[in-house]
Amino acid sequence: MSSSLLSQSDASPGLMLSLLQRQEVPVVLYDGPFLVVDDLDELGSEMASQYDVILLLAEAPGSELNAAVERIQLTLPDTAIVVALPDQPAAAVIAQYILSGVQEVVSLGMTTLDDWHQAFQLALSRKQYESQLKRFSHYDPLTQLANRSLFQDRLEHSLLQNQRRERGMGILLLDIDRFRVVNDIYGHQVGDELLVACTQRMLDKVRRSDTLARLGSNNFAVILDDINDADCMQRVADKLSQAFNHSFTIGGNEIFISVSMGMELASRVTYDAGQLMRHAELALHQAKRNGRNASLLYQGERSPADKVRLGLESALHHAMDREELHLVYQPQAIVDSGVFVGVEALLRWQHPVLGNVPPSVFIPVLEDTGLIESFGQWALEQSCQQFADWINAGKLSPTTKLSVNLSPRQLHQGDLVVQVQRALNRSGLAARCLTLEVTESMLMNNLDQSVSMLAQLRQLGISVAIDDFGTGYSSLSYLKDLPIDYLKIDRVFVKDIVEDANDAAIANSIIGLAHNLGLKVIAEGVEEAETLEMLRLFGCDQYQGYFYSKPVQADEVIQLLAAE
Repeated sequence: MSSSLLSQSDASPGLMLSLLQRQEVPVVLYDGPFLVVDDLDELGSEMASQYDVILLLAEAPGSELNAAVERIQLTLPDTAIVVALPDQPAAAVIAQYILSGVQEVVSLGMTTLDDWHQAFQLALSRKQYESQLKRFSHYDPLTQLANRSLFQDRLEHSLLQNQRRERGMGILLLDIDRFRVVNDIYGHQVGDELLVACTQRMLDKVRRSDTLARLGSNNFAVILDDINDADCMQRVADKLSQAFNHSFTIGGNEIFISVSMGMELASRVTYDAGQLMRHAELALHQAKRNGRNASLLYQGERSPADKVRLGLESALHHAMDREELHLVYQPQAIVDSGVFVGVEALLRWQHPVLGNVPPSVFIPVLEDTGLIESFGQWALEQSCQQFADWINAGKLSPTTKLSVNLSPRQLHQGDLVVQVQRALNRSGLAARCLTLEVTESMLMNNLDQSVSMLAQLRQLGISVAIDDFGTGYSSLSYLKDLPIDYLKIDRVFVKDIVEDANDAAIANSIIGLAHNLGLKVIAEGVEEAETLEMLRLFGCDQYQGYFYSKPVQADEVIQLLAAE
C-alpha cells in the first residue's frame, strides 16, 4: 500500500491531511507539496503531533482496509480517521466503520474543497468528542495520567508489539512511601496537590514514548519500551528516585518524601502480562520491606516470608465466610474493690491448619490489605450484640461497659459514626455501655479530624479511651483538648512498677495527670497482687490483666462472675 501526505497552506490551522492510497488518486483539490510513504511503519507515533486527520483511500471495504484502520488507531490514537471509497458507501458500511472507530466515511466522488473540508471538520469534531469521553473513562481525573484500565490496554499492546519485533520492554511499579501519613497530617487536599506535583516530576524523567499511569492512590506504573536489560531499567529508576531528592512545598508546607520501586523485564517472563505484573509487585513489596526508598528488580522465587504473608492474606479473605473469627473478652475491675465493671472485646482467628494465629501476626495484614475495616465492623456488631444479650438476660448490670478497639483505618472512615450508631441500634445496646479505644498515634496523625470524629462519637453517648498511653506521641499540650474519658496505661509501664522506680514514676504521673484533667485511668497487664497494690496507692481507677482473668470465651465470662 503506497501513501501520500499533503498539506494545504491556506487550510484551517493545524489541519494536516495524510492520504494512504493503493493507486494514483488525483489531488487537484489541493495546492502544495505532498510526500509519498510506502510503508505504514513510517507513520510513527512522532507524527501524532503533526497530523490531525488521516484519510484512507480504498477500492472497497474489506480486510485490508480494516487492518489499515486498526493500525492507524494503534499508531496514532489521537488522530481522526476519514475513509474514502470510490462509490457512495451504503449506510451499513458507514455504520460498520463508524462503530469500529472511524470518524467519517465519504465518497471519492466529492468534487469541491468545501465538501472535503466539511468532512474533515466533522471528523475532527467527532474525534474531539470521543477523546473527551475516553479521557473520562481512561484517564485519572486528578493527575491526567492513564488510569489502570488504559494502562492494562497499553501494556498488552506493548507486549504484543515488542514480542513480534523481538524488542525488549519492561514495567516499573512505584509507590510513594508513607503517603498515608501526609494525608493524615496535612489533609487530603494537600495530598492531592502533592500527587500532582509528583506526577510532573516523574513526567520530566521518563521519555515521551513511555506510558506513565496512576494505578490508584499513591501507586504509579511506567511501561518502558525498547528496554533490553536490567541496567537500562535501573538507570530509569535512579532518575525517578532522584526526582524526589528535593522537598515539595505544598500549601506552605515543606514535605519530604521518597519512593519505592519494583521492576521486571518482559523477556524474563516470555512477554506474559500477568507474570510481568506479579513479579514487579513482589519486587516492590521487597523494596518496601527493605526500608523503602529503594528500587529492586525481581529476584526470583518468593522468599518463605513472602509465601507466608501471601498465604495469610489469602486465608484472611475467607476467614469471615468460613466462621474462623471469634471474640474473646478480658474482664475489667475496680482497683480498690475488685468489682467487675466491664470487658474489652478482642478479635481472634482460629485457622483450621495454623491453629490460633496471634493478633500480632494477622492484625498488621488486615491493616495493609484494608480488610480491617470489615473485620472491625464485624467485631463491633458482634460484641455489642453479645453484651446487650447479657444485660437483657440479667447476667450483667446495665452500668457495666463494653470496650472495643478501633483501627486507624476505622477511625478515619467518613461513615464511622453511622456504623457505630447502626451497631447500637441493631443490638439494642445503650450508648452509655460502649467505650471505643483508640491509640495516641492514631489521633496525632490527623489531630483535627480525630477530634471532630471523637466529638461526634461522644455525642452519641459513648465513651472514648486512649489505649496504650505513653507509648506514642504523649503530647500533653493536645491531651487537654481531646474529647476522651479514659487513659489506659500500657502494660510496658505497669508490669515492673514494683521493681522499677522509673516505671513507677511514669505510672504515678499518668494517673495524676489524668485525674487533674477529669479522666479515669485503666491499667493494663496487671498480673500480680503487688502490682495491683502499687496501683491502688497511686489512685488508679480500674485494671485488667491475668491477675483478675485472661481473655476468655463469651460463655466463660458469666461463669467467671458466677464463681465470685
